Amino acid sequence: MWFSCACSAQQKLHTPPNPDVLYENFAQGYRELDAERLAALYTSEAVLMNLYEKTQPSSLQGREAIRQYFAEFFQPFKSNNVRFTLRFKIISRKETNDMVWDNGVSRLDVYRPKAAPQTVFAKFSTVLVREGTTWKLRTDATASANFLEYENAPVYAGKASIPPLLPDEDVLFPEFYDTLLGDYLTDENQIIVIGRSQRRLFAYFENTHEFRGLQKVDATTWTAGNTVIADSSTMQFRFQGTDLEITRTDGINKQKSSVKARKQDLYRTEKITYPTLRGSLLGGTLFRPKKSNGKALVLVHGSGGQDRNGYASIIRLIADIFAREGLTVLTYDKQGVGSSIGNWEEESFSDLADDALAGIAYLKNKQGLKLNRIGLAGSSQAGWVIAKAIEHTKKSERDKREPNVDFALTIGAAGSGISVIEQNLYNTKIQMECTRTYRESQIAGVLAQQRAFFNLILAHAAAGSDSNDYRRKTEELDRITTKLAADTAIRDWLFPTSSGIDFTRKNQWYTALEIAFNPLEIWHSYKKPALMLFGEYDDSTPTAFVQEQIARLRNPNIQNITLKGAQHLGLETTSLCAGDLAGLRRFHPMFFASLKSWLKSF
Repeated sequence: MWFSCACSAQQKLHTPPNPDVLYENFAQGYRELDAERLAALYTSEAVLMNLYEKTQPSSLQGREAIRQYFAEFFQPFKSNNVRFTLRFKIISRKETNDMVWDNGVSRLDVYRPKAAPQTVFAKFSTVLVREGTTWKLRTDATASANFLEYENAPVYAGKASIPPLLPDEDVLFPEFYDTLLGDYLTDENQIIVIGRSQRRLFAYFENTHEFRGLQKVDATTWTAGNTVIADSSTMQFRFQGTDLEITRTDGINKQKSSVKARKQDLYRTEKITYPTLRGSLLGGTLFRPKKSNGKALVLVHGSGGQDRNGYASIIRLIADIFAREGLTVLTYDKQGVGSSIGNWEEESFSDLADDALAGIAYLKNKQGLKLNRIGLAGSSQAGWVIAKAIEHTKKSERDKREPNVDFALTIGAAGSGISVIEQNLYNTKIQMECTRTYRESQIAGVLAQQRAFFNLILAHAAAGSDSNDYRRKTEELDRITTKLAADTAIRDWLFPTSSGIDFTRKNQWYTALEIAFNPLEIWHSYKKPALMLFGEYDDSTPTAFVQEQIARLRNPNIQNITLKGAQHLGLETTSLCAGDLAGLRRFHPMFFASLKSWLKSF
């Protein structure tokens, strides 16, 4: 295994010894860039064979030669702060008491500072021999492989990954899965849009507005149920080149019916990188329509570590539909996600706004686009980010430092009319009420504690930790928290006490974001077209209150729409307590229609 990793020298070995421990140690050795630890996994006369180049195979013999190879290989990576993660899949295994013959595949991910991750796949054959209570490598032969060979490998004895995958490591491999995305057309002229999040594919049936998250069987076979995320399967999606076959199973009679669809080139996509206004580097995708109408959009994320496709693929889905309408669309990965450099956890609304404005600047300078209007659009947290971007452009109109925001579109965005504090308190209230297990006094107590927490954050921002106001707010928060924490039923709803807040860490949402930022004044003076679309049953945004705030602005440039029976992201639901994406079935019929109609109105 010419690339790999080792593991903890202190790890206890199984009795009888488990050969998998050797691979775990190998992976850890690569993680630690430790040539000595890797060499210790080989016998004194081991043979390491490189079969990547079939015409010029090479080999090393002996533990010392292998150690020297790894030491030389790791040296430049150590000095450049490169890190590796290595995974193995065992495909077949033959074993006796003293020997093991393995065949498998491996995946090496390479993470370089200020560069997008790289991935190398390989297949290997090894011979392990038992030395006392441990296994050592006698023969280690490695050859090149591709993603499908790794992803679809039939695994031996259920060993899907050695070491086991952690919860945040099951990210889809973009170089392959991005080739599946786009529009598929059936013989009945039904368009099926395939999108993805970081961990699953999604399917949107445009004629019926059905929306499904898919569950992976293998790289080209996925299943879905009767809701967005379902435990049971009623549909199978099989990708074969440019074809997609969808097989449905009737829930009552178990009758199967299939439909085939062919991928369509209804727009062009281009993977790009571009600098932010602060010098970082963002990776993104440019959607270029076949016939441009001169308008363009930069799609802005909601909260969390989202990539260019967005939560539940909502960004990718909007980009697809808008590109078919003639808009040029730019999507991008948040800093530190996908192929973007940086750390989104430490970004303020101003920083996030600068990233969005960098997208506008890129579009303005991109040759051949011929654009006359470029706007910003997004859902949820994007409301505050877009407002902050507009504020930036307003402040710098005289020296033209910032690109203009020619129009704005927000979806389910509390940032259309209230602060982060108000939004969080509303969200807590709705979630607690919907459990139907808490008394009104318990809910009121939790809200009071959270508000005291926010007051302390604001006091620190205004006057620092040495002020009398900060000390008073500290005493208030700690007193309320101590009292309420005695009630174990609500303890998990409480925010940290003063001792649990580290103001030196800027990677907490309440220290990174401007929690008191209210964008109403910005929207009041915005003189360009804006659409604010809300769902009636939004459990994250108090729709009626925010719309009332917007109406008071009396800004004729803002169109304000509420979709009856829709939730936070525009899917159909029946109540505030039934807004969870997993149990829903389809988008509101007027969701995309409203967006497309507004974009044609100016």
